[in-house]
Amino acid sequence: MEPPSDRALNENQQRRLIVTCQHVDRLLADLERSFIEAQSNSPFGRYADDLAPAEQRLVHDYISRVHTQLLRMLDGQGLSPTPRRISLRHSILTHLLYVDVSVEELKPHYMQGYGAVAPQAAAALNGIVEELHGTIGQLTRYLSVDRTEDLLSRLERIGASVDLGLLHLLEELISKYGLVEFRSVLATILDALERRGLELAVFGRVSTGKSSLLNRLLGREVLPVGVTPITAVPTRIGFGREPQLHVWFADAPSRHLGVSALPEYASERENPANVKRVLRLVVELPAPFLESGVTLVDTPGLGSLATAGAAETLAYLPHCDVAAVLVDASSTITSDDLATVGSLLDAGIRVSVLLSKGDLLNEKDRDAALAYVRQMLAREFTSNISVVVVSVKPEFDSLFQRWREAELAPLVADQERERQKAAARKTEILRSQVAVTLRRWSAAEQRTPATDAIGRSRSADLTLQTAAGEITVLERRIDDINLLLPRRTPEIVTRAANLIENKIDPQAALAQAFRDVADETARGIAGDLQDLSRSMMAACREVSSSVQWIGESGEASDGGARFREVPVPALPPEIEVPALGAERMLGHGLARAIVAKRLEHAVGDALRSTLDSYAAVLRRWALNKLDEIRVEWAATTDALRADIDRQLGHTERALVSAQDIEKDLQRLAVTAVR
Repeated sequence: MEPPSDRALNENQQRRLIVTCQHVDRLLADLERSFIEAQSNSPFGRYADDLAPAEQRLVHDYISRVHTQLLRMLDGQGLSPTPRRISLRHSILTHLLYVDVSVEELKPHYMQGYGAVAPQAAAALNGIVEELHGTIGQLTRYLSVDRTEDLLSRLERIGASVDLGLLHLLEELISKYGLVEFRSVLATILDALERRGLELAVFGRVSTGKSSLLNRLLGREVLPVGVTPITAVPTRIGFGREPQLHVWFADAPSRHLGVSALPEYASERENPANVKRVLRLVVELPAPFLESGVTLVDTPGLGSLATAGAAETLAYLPHCDVAAVLVDASSTITSDDLATVGSLLDAGIRVSVLLSKGDLLNEKDRDAALAYVRQMLAREFTSNISVVVVSVKPEFDSLFQRWREAELAPLVADQERERQKAAARKTEILRSQVAVTLRRWSAAEQRTPATDAIGRSRSADLTLQTAAGEITVLERRIDDINLLLPRRTPEIVTRAANLIENKIDPQAALAQAFRDVADETARGIAGDLQDLSRSMMAACREVSSSVQWIGESGEASDGGARFREVPVPALPPEIEVPALGAERMLGHGLARAIVAKRLEHAVGDALRSTLDSYAAVLRRWALNKLDEIRVEWAATTDALRADIDRQLGHTERALVSAQDIEKDLQRLAVTAVR
């Protein structure tokens, strides 16, 4: 081994030097973080701020000097610090995932080893965990979109071409008063203003033909089409010179693939319940329709029996500029369809309704369907909503072309104006929401906080937590379906034997018994979901009233058709009842028992297997509906819960007077979207 020169370090010594400098740097960073923690209002902070400002500046100066000396030492050896390679955004998203897992362990059933948890405490814990999951999810979704500029910088950059006075004011007030619940809404509006071209999204229940309609517009089969619910996440399709698929993940780097790979990420078969944690799908195509700048969005089907994408569709609602809601022309418009239309209108989005599969009706029936849907929409909404019949069948091309020329062509021709109008509608809704919150603050500032008012707020907080906690309770019951339903095989066999005794054909008896048990289980879960939805909305109304909240708490659907569309299977034809040999003796309990025993021996295993498969479908359907309830609950109560937190002093609140708030309310009142 050659002796080292007088000044040079060998490779291992250099590595040791860099590693030690990095360790010192981390220790100094921990020291600097202690300043931030000491100055924060976190109730969990470890440090008291007992340094004068001059002393803090002195410490920072010395830390800077240590950094300078470390760099000089490395420079003297011809070395430099290891470059930073880890994305801060990715690190935060990873940490949020760990935080979400830790929050899950706050649920009471994880505490059973320490003793039984009191029922009221369990309900409150389940509720706060639901709230925490929702908040962490909101931040995760917000950070998952790469926004390299803050809101103010983005406003300044795009303000040259657009009059954004109200948005500037909203950004100022959201920051001034710490209204974090509105920050993502404002970011969504800025996203729409920054992009070029119109975003047209297609919504609807499962198998209404959304993907087929978009494929017809694109002139090629791009989106996966099938009778089984398939789209797991919203898929955006925009113009590109070469066909390409871009996929973004929650916990992995993005990928850029050929368009043929789309089913791997957008279909329920290859990405069930979005197990691949896809955040965003963007397809680029050289399609003539897209060249004008329009972006199409295919959304997961609402009311899906097999996909968990409906909640993601509901979460996506505020992002598009224009929406088309597909309704099966051969069926009828349901409460789900009306709820989707209502949610889109509430988000400031222009809506039209398309009666798909118009080829299944004759002209007279099409006219009747149009009249009925228009009547239903007019009864529910004050907005004028266009209703058109469409079909993708070549022999009914006139229906498709009529819609394209009457509805799409004007939008494409004037898409910039439509985009601006959509942003203006959303901004006005946000202005109203911020004003409602500030009016609440103003009312609170003008009265002396009373003990009974604080008590009402605490009671309201507990009511909301308890209501949200019921989601977890029902979720655990739904999870048990896979375990409990196959155990009902002996019950099916016994019911079938009783029916056979009543002179019913053995095959028909088994089919009826199977259907009855499956239907009872499904209807029971559907009833639980509907009861949960109704009780949560009742809790929200009760809380709004008890704390004299002047905000708009909304009115989410309490069930209706969406909980009645339960997947109930028929007995598979391959399960055949053989000759039992005891039917002729029926009439007393012994013969009935013999029939039941022989049925169990002949078809018991097949029945258990079928029930196991059906339980998986039913569980997926129920969890999907539960996710929809979660999304609705968050949308309905986020502002209310944030307001209660501020009333209880749990949230850092801007030091402003009632007069300041009134001045800001006046500024909101006189500022208009242009």
